Amino acid sequence: MRSSLSRRLRAAAAAGVLGATLLGVCAGPASAAETKHTRYYLALGDSLAAGYQSLPGGGHEVGHGYAQDLARTLEQRAAAAGHPFSFTDLGCPGETSGSMVNGGCPYPHSFPGAQLDAAVAYLKAHHKDDLVVTLDIGANDVDGCAAGGNLDAACAAQGIVTAGRNLGTVLSRLRAAAGPHTRIVGMNLYDPFLAAWVTGDKGKVLAGLSVPLADTLNATLECVDAVHGVPTADVAKAFSTNSFFPLVDLGGQQVPLNVARILSWTNMSRGDIHANDTGYQVMADAFLAKL
Repeated sequence: MRSSLSRRLRAAAAAGVLGATLLGVCAGPASAAETKHTRYYLALGDSLAAGYQSLPGGGHEVGHGYAQDLARTLEQRAAAAGHPFSFTDLGCPGETSGSMVNGGCPYPHSFPGAQLDAAVAYLKAHHKDDLVVTLDIGANDVDGCAAGGNLDAACAAQGIVTAGRNLGTVLSRLRAAAGPHTRIVGMNLYDPFLAAWVTGDKGKVLAGLSVPLADTLNATLECVDAVHGVPTADVAKAFSTNSFFPLVDLGGQQVPLNVARILSWTNMSRGDIHANDTGYQVMADAFLAKL
């Protein structure tokens, strides 16, 4: 009887050891799944990505734009899920699509050579990571085409062609370097020249002509994005770029909705094409809608 009880106890103990072993094996993958990996955000582009703003008393600042607004929201989402977060902004004020590919951004920047090379290196270093990439480029290819209050159509056409071609190069290289968990979102552009509407009859003409230019540039950017499987944050729609109606009140003056938004959401009232805090948040929200 005692021998039989001893055998049963030894069998129970062996079963317990086996069960504990199997439980440990099964728990292995679950423990790995619980590891909280860092989520990354990389901002690419020109002064809008850099968060450039002129200051009312003169001078300017960077690092206060849509990328920072978006990073704040993404960090909150990561924290809510228990993940660390890392944000890198390579945006360079004055960057054209050409200088992004070939180097030569005129503003002091953190990377040697071309922004695109720095971006590709970053993507390769984070190939396995959960990574969001935002990109805006092309505005500086056409901004000089309305100097002096006159629209140079030939200049604009060439700038649009150049922006489209170089954006294709940028996205091809970013796509080739991106990992399986990388999400890239592009952006179209608002039309700062709508602000000319309030300067008189000549300004109204310039504002009216600027919208087809903005539409053509944006259609080009959206087409190139689509070819590379990249969604486009619709900043132009958020700014009501095509909405000359309804008329709304702006400081006691009735102006088209698109004009009011440009003057309210950018610093064009003092000649600065860059967004203000409100405009940058609108842009961040347009990106969030695609993430």
